[in-house]
Amino acid sequence: MSISSAIGALAGLASWLIAARLLPQAEVGLAAAVVSAFILIAGITQLNLGLGLMRWLPVAGCHAPPLVWRSLLLIMPLAGLVGLGYVLAVPELARTAAGADGPHSLGVCLFALAAAGWGAFVVHDYILMAIGKPWWCVWRNGLFAVVRITLLVALGTALGAQGVVLSWVGPIVVWITVGSLVLLVAVRRFARRACGGILPGRSEIVGFLGPTAAAQMGYTLLLNQVPLVVILRFGPEAGAAFFIAWQATVVLETTATYYTHSLSAAWARAPERAAELTSSSRKRLLVIFLPLLAVGALLAGPGLSIFGANYAPAADVLRLLLLGQAFRLIVVHELGVRTAAGRSMAYARLHLASTLLVLATVALVPAADVGPGGAGVVLLPVAVGYAAVQLVVAAHVVVVGLRGLRRARVRHH
Repeated sequence: MSISSAIGALAGLASWLIAARLLPQAEVGLAAAVVSAFILIAGITQLNLGLGLMRWLPVAGCHAPPLVWRSLLLIMPLAGLVGLGYVLAVPELARTAAGADGPHSLGVCLFALAAAGWGAFVVHDYILMAIGKPWWCVWRNGLFAVVRITLLVALGTALGAQGVVLSWVGPIVVWITVGSLVLLVAVRRFARRACGGILPGRSEIVGFLGPTAAAQMGYTLLLNQVPLVVILRFGPEAGAAFFIAWQATVVLETTATYYTHSLSAAWARAPERAAELTSSSRKRLLVIFLPLLAVGALLAGPGLSIFGANYAPAADVLRLLLLGQAFRLIVVHELGVRTAAGRSMAYARLHLASTLLVLATVALVPAADVGPGGAGVVLLPVAVGYAAVQLVVAAHVVVVGLRGLRRARVRHH
């Protein structure tokens, strides 16, 4: 699942690299705003059912099909409706999706379709993981990435920012249609192999999804609303440079988060090994991701220069974001542990606190609309604020963890 998420995130970064080479920087910023916005809506309206299904499907047995389809039939209409309201409230997104000469209604429909489809697209990965088909996620996301990048090359030059949007919307609609049929067969086979099964009760569902859905909204805001706010406040040129730097951290954030999600499935199957699973997952997380963050910081300048000369000045912004991501690994692991243990309120508090602090930082930084090449200076306070927030939250997690260990030792003695 980590490989699958890494493929998706790296493909996203590669597609923005291609877009940066094909389009003016302002066009990249406009397209990035649309994509960030519909991914934001999709993430919020998933209601954290992906993680819920990771906990419940392994033991659902013959009850798996209705559990899956009820979840998907809740997410897609909800995402579409919320996406419709969002794009009507921010008409600039519809204008970008519709193109210079297209009707506004076309842009609205494309945005709503993208939000509804992406909400289900992400949850499909959780379902495949829960029914024991994790490598299907890898092939599915890999093929999706190839098709999306091919369409970007074909449409980007001719249609500008609209071409970037269409390169997302078209594959999303096709993949959800075909993927849902494939998923129907896979879930039914999984259910037929089971003898009996346990469905979560209503109180368990509400108790888990209530607070964790709020936390998932916070996480989605962190990944997608932050670059959107920067684009809207600092202008499309500076916003595009920040968006590219932010996507580099999102690659590692998403991969690390998906890695910790596997702890939920393992914990559900063997709760007696909870302490062992927690310790081993933490060690592997740090061993894998800290070197990647160090390499990313070393290559920040050359890496951004690949996108174009106007992106390279944001190298220090990227280094600070990666530093913050190093601290955030501790937070990401703790979130995975709290999810696996069913500590939904504690999970929600930690997620929302870190997100709100980052959003407040972005909102309080004095805004300035700068031209190409000026993002490196004006956006440094945003990156410093992000790193500082992650340091503070990681320190809090460590202190709380040490206190918990001391209390456990006292009770043991």
